[in-house]
Amino acid sequence: EVQFALERGVPAFIGVLGSVKLPFPPRSFDMAHCSRCLIPWSGNGGMYMMEVDRVLRPGGYWVLSGPPINWKANHRKWERAEEDLAGEQKRIEEYAQMLCWEKVTEMDEIGVWRKRTDTAACPAMPPAVRTCDPANSDDVWYKNMETCITPSTTAVGGQVQPFPERLKVVPPRISSGAVQGFTVESYEEENRRWEKHVKAYKKVNYKLDTKRYRNIMDMNAGVGGFAAAIFSPMSWVMNVVPTAAELSTLGVIYERGLIGIYHDWCEAFSTYPRTYDLIHVNGVFSLYRNKLEITKEILTDASCNVLHP
Repeated sequence: EVQFALERGVPAFIGVLGSVKLPFPPRSFDMAHCSRCLIPWSGNGGMYMMEVDRVLRPGGYWVLSGPPINWKANHRKWERAEEDLAGEQKRIEEYAQMLCWEKVTEMDEIGVWRKRTDTAACPAMPPAVRTCDPANSDDVWYKNMETCITPSTTAVGGQVQPFPERLKVVPPRISSGAVQGFTVESYEEENRRWEKHVKAYKKVNYKLDTKRYRNIMDMNAGVGGFAAAIFSPMSWVMNVVPTAAELSTLGVIYERGLIGIYHDWCEAFSTYPRTYDLIHVNGVFSLYRNKLEITKEILTDASCNVLHP
């Protein structure tokens, strides 16, 4: 299914919701959707729903399609006991309330919840449930998921503009000084620099403005300057923030309405072979300059495995 999505020109990567945190910073997504994804949402003390809550932006939606939603009308079709389905949905509803999600609707096999923006309206947290440590909340690479709730102090982070306006305005993480080493001025200068570079790229390769390149990857995305400069309805960019990078900027990328992922280029990228049309490389090899063999493997993986013929 991931391969089909990429071949159709839709952003996707291979991943699993198991025991390790998703490779995204807090409040990255406006909506999370699960359609018969076989994840035991009611199990593990609500840990998987807490992980969704971590990456969901306040005001964002969680959409669950399939069992156990509307089990009374569907239990025969699903060939499952009514008691099991009823208990499963009851626990999901309880965890959603604990996470301060407001149920919007339930119809057919679909349930929709909305993460509240006003935490004052939230019910008191049960004594047995703890809040997550807000320190280093962006540090998620190979970190185990936890049964804890992301505190409101790290879940707000500022209001983002509608897209595509949010692509150009200063993101909340920059304006609030949350990214060390970036000021509003240096952020705007970084965007101007990439606009200049992309104009030069297009003089060399005029097809950048055509449908020739649909799936694009930036192997060292920074704050997403390249993706913003090359933005077009005819293409999309997978913005990779290497775990070896000095700054953790993926949260800025998501606040701009772009898509991205953390990745360690010492490992193969989580995709199918030959799924990207263009790969942009800037400063990647210098991150691994003391590992000659690794730089060779990075080049081989990118050019031979990831890049489309």
